[in-house]
Amino acid sequence: MISVPLPLFLTGLSAIFGALVLTRAWLPGAAKTFLALLAALIMVETLLVALRFAYEVEGVLVIQRLLPFWIGPLLYLGYMALSDRAARLQPASLLHLGAAAVLTAIVAALPPIRVALDAMIGASYAIYALLLLRLWRGGPDRLSQLGLAHVGFMRRMMLMGAGLLGLTLVMDTLIALDFARNDGANVGRLLSFASLLLIAMLAAATVISLRRSTSPPPSGAARSEDAALTERAEAYLEESRLFVDPQLSLTRLARRLGVTDRALSEAINRSRDKNVSQFINGFRVAEAARLLRETGDAVGAVGEAAGFLTRSNFYTEFNRVTGQSPGAYRKAQRT
Repeated sequence: MISVPLPLFLTGLSAIFGALVLTRAWLPGAAKTFLALLAALIMVETLLVALRFAYEVEGVLVIQRLLPFWIGPLLYLGYMALSDRAARLQPASLLHLGAAAVLTAIVAALPPIRVALDAMIGASYAIYALLLLRLWRGGPDRLSQLGLAHVGFMRRMMLMGAGLLGLTLVMDTLIALDFARNDGANVGRLLSFASLLLIAMLAAATVISLRRSTSPPPSGAARSEDAALTERAEAYLEESRLFVDPQLSLTRLARRLGVTDRALSEAINRSRDKNVSQFINGFRVAEAARLLRETGDAVGAVGEAAGFLTRSNFYTEFNRVTGQSPGAYRKAQRT
């Protein structure tokens, strides 16, 4: 038995994390919702773990074994809402949360089979850790729904999230093996160790979230070089109209300008406070606005002509830049 209910410390830290999420005005609403739900879920789960193993309340087992299926989906969807895939968030939510609901229903309906349950939970943790790492490897430009000042912080949080899922997978595997070989004789020590590691991770996340960036501003010469390169990119896009190609990428644009991906990305970030996706989409939104004013083309056709790959991405970006839907913009211009 755990002498000190360390999981209760995790409950408290999760509450602090949830409060921080809800008070971050720069977080988009969808991301805030998913991450706050995640914090609430972890609060409940750690409280149930404390009741079961520290205070031997076995009645909570039924609920405790259902909640882990929701951790990975909520964490991944929270970061997807910050990315350039935010336009696909609704179908993705139906897919990932629907899968969690199906697994929850299966486990709730069937007699508990520990090996199968542990395998299903472990697979969920592994899949979502890999999905987060895949999103993280896309680089800062993937988090196109965030202001530049917050991208670095949220990328660090993304890595911590993937690490949390990986750590939980390892500890759940060790606990399952202990139940299989020793009838759970070492579960208390394993939970204490896991709780200490998770407390350290959540505490670090809390400290990082409260710290202000202390990186020095670029020098005057560096600012001048950034502005010059960004202006070259703007002039090239306006002249070539390359932005109407929905497959345009950072690498392709950088090659046309004869610079590295990193040099172009950093110049745009520092001189315009935007990532490359937002920078290019600004040209597309301007083109779409012109077409909405000057033509009678259908809204979907306008988005396609302006270079947007999907209608949902067009609506999301147009609303982000102008504060209006394309249809409302056209109506306002005509009246």
